[in-house]
Amino acid sequence: MRVLILIILFVLYSSSSHAALGGAPSDLEVKNSTRKAQSLVSVSHQNYRVNESTLSSGTVVHEYISSRNVVFAVSWNGPFLPDLQTLLGKHFDTMVAEVGKQPRAGRSQLRVSRPDVSIFSGGHMRAYEGRAWVVSEFPAGFNVSDIQ
Repeated sequence: MRVLILIILFVLYSSSSHAALGGAPSDLEVKNSTRKAQSLVSVSHQNYRVNESTLSSGTVVHEYISSRNVVFAVSWNGPFLPDLQTLLGKHFDTMVAEVGKQPRAGRSQLRVSRPDVSIFSGGHMRAYEGRAWVVSEFPAGFNVSDIQ
């Protein structure tokens, strides 16, 4: 079972994504020009903005960026998982460590709830979704329920 989990994580690592949680937004086209985002929409709010990217795989990625240009939350929804290592940045190792601890890890969903980061990933083939956030980076007035 753990071998299957490692294979899944390797596959996740080899696909394309957008920004690193807790860091600055990155440019998809620069990272991997063969798998560009098909579209990018940015919506500004009072003290943060949301970039919505539709990857060539059809997966939609939202990145929530503070006025300090720090990605404090990400979400994804679509037929394929985005590159979670790129998307989660330094928090990817936290997710991998938790996968190893959970007895039913790799089934249909994963939940990580730590003081520094929260991660949820679930779904099944052709219907994946997830969210991750760093509460300490939330702008004033932002709530977890605002992550879509």
